[in-house]
Amino acid sequence: MFVAQIIFISIGILTIMMGLLVWKKRCYKLMAGYVEGSIKNEDAFGKVNGIFVMVMGIWTIAFSFFMDVLSVWVFIGLLMIIVIAQILLNFRIAKK
Repeated sequence: MFVAQIIFISIGILTIMMGLLVWKKRCYKLMAGYVEGSIKNEDAFGKVNGIFVMVMGIWTIAFSFFMDVLSVWVFIGLLMIIVIAQILLNFRIAKK
């Protein structure tokens, strides 16, 4: 259980760092499907996606502490909700 917790914490930290790179350093090429010049408001795109990626990292770290109480389906379900919200906000940003 300890090894799994270390793995989840490591993945969460790397995900948070990736979110910071997308949001603050504008490394949009880390985002799957990003085509340069296709987004009109790149600042909003970077902020929204960076924050969502960081939320995924925080949820991964939080799940590592409650792994023995929560089911893995709770982890996957909440990640799917986060991704769906991210997709919907990206469609909204692309229309502006």
